[in-house]
Order: sequence, then C-alpha cells, then structure tokens
Amino acid sequence: MNSRKGSVFVEFAMLFSVLVLLVMAAGDFGRIFFDGIIVQNSASTGAHWGSISTGHAASISKVEARALQDTDTLADVLAIASQFCECPPNNPNDFTTPGTIVSCDLAGVEGTCTAGTYGYPRVYVKTRVETIFQTIGPYPGIPQNSEVSREAYMRVQ
Repeated sequence: MNSRKGSVFVEFAMLFSVLVLLVMAAGDFGRIFFDGIIVQNSASTGAHWGSISTGHAASISKVEARALQDTDTLADVLAIASQFCECPPNNPNDFTTPGTIVSCDLAGVEGTCTAGTYGYPRVYVKTRVETIFQTIGPYPGIPQNSEVSREAYMRVQ
C-alpha cells in the first residue's frame, strides 16, 4: 500500500509541474497580446494627434510624447515619430497606385510634385512605438525577451 501512495505522489508532482508550466505559458501568451494592443493604440494615438494639423505634424517631439501617454502600464517604451510627403498618382481616382515620396516643407505645405502626378503633396505622420516583452520564466525553445513594435500612419488634415 505504501508504494502505491508514493507512486501517486510522484505522478502528481510530475503532472503538477507540467500544469504550472502551461498556466505560466498561457499567462505570458495573454500578456504579450495585451502589450501588443497597448503598443498599437499608442502608435495610433501619436499618429492621430500629429495628423490634426500641419503644426502638430511638424512637432515630432509632441507626437512622440502623445504616443507615450498611453503606455503607462509598460516599462521601457520608445516612440519614434516622423513625417513625409507623397505626390499622388496622375489619376485622382486611382487609389491602388502608390504615390512618389518627395521632400516638403511642413510650415507652408509647399512641395514640388513633378509631371505625371496630380495635385499638391499629401503630408503623412508615421509613429512607431516599441517595447521589450519579458516572459515570466524561461521556456524551452522560446526567447525570454521579445520586441513588440507597431507602426501607424495617418494623413495630415
């Protein structure tokens, strides 16, 4: 009878360690998706704030600060904002052909679109937010640190 009790205890110990590993992995799986959602929302917030006007788009540090306001539950977050201009294709109804990236002055939205394009340059704001996700514990074959990053682009109004 004593050997049976001992074998049950050993089986329980082996099964319990596997169950703990599965629960930790499920928790980490949820946490990395949660971090991804926060990072995506932060990038979208920064790009949205920068797209309100050309004055907002020109203030890169404020766009980055606005993006970081949504990441208060994460540590070691980096926001990188930039702006660029694009000349639309010649056909104003062509929404599938990408435009040509050009340099432009955001102060007066002055730019030069060459022949073969239609209208004035379109001004865009791009925000990239990134953080490092660290798992609860080490898992075989899975890195303990992973980068979570998202980008958002919006056209300036």
